[in-house]
Amino acid sequence: MLNAKRLVALALLLTLTGCYWRIAHEPMPFVAYGELGPERARGAIVLLPGFADKPDDYEVHGFLAVLRKNAPGYDVFAADAHFGYYNKNTLVEQLHTSVIGPLLARGYKELWISGISMGGHGAVAYARSYPERVKGLLLFAPYLGPGDVVQEVVQAGGVCRYSAPAPLPESRFGFAQANFAWLKEVLCSTPAKVSVWVGVGARDQAKRDLLRDVVAPDHYVVLPGGHDWDAWTPALDQISRVAFVR
Repeated sequence: MLNAKRLVALALLLTLTGCYWRIAHEPMPFVAYGELGPERARGAIVLLPGFADKPDDYEVHGFLAVLRKNAPGYDVFAADAHFGYYNKNTLVEQLHTSVIGPLLARGYKELWISGISMGGHGAVAYARSYPERVKGLLLFAPYLGPGDVVQEVVQAGGVCRYSAPAPLPESRFGFAQANFAWLKEVLCSTPAKVSVWVGVGARDQAKRDLLRDVVAPDHYVVLPGGHDWDAWTPALDQISRVAFVR
């Protein structure tokens, strides 16, 4: 028989599995915040969640309040772009078909994508797939890819010296390599072709040095905290006070 500790561990595992291994529904669900509509709004901000997050976490942790204050001219949409879409390799397709494509078809003039951790990985992937559609990226402690790929870039001397293999493998490695190739294209030219902002906690930022070297210095924000909302929400506040002013 299982002892009490093993039963607790099994229950925890089942709970975590239920949270993380969710079905990648088609169409991808999303939640809409804001009532300006494409005729009155400056644009749309699409939020992509981290590995264990859901769309309502943005409201719980204050992201929506910050954007209502600092980007009042934008409608906000939180996509339920969970790990299942990455695992199924349909993230970019479903994000475009179910969420962003329809917003653009409705006439939203600007598109910004904000991604947390895993969501940052997805935000870059969407931007490289549809570069003409994206005005800016807000990346909070973005996941950059498997360690082997990150090490490839480090050994090459950084993003601007990295050359992705050709052809790219159809795998999570190729996904990350394609992201780095696109970041090189848009950030290693002057001026940068896309407005990219990064926010990260001080205890977490060592993993993002590759981005710190290529984004504009005032676009890279380090605040107290770790890999959590206690750093991300204040970083959004600081970034959005500048990013959406023109």
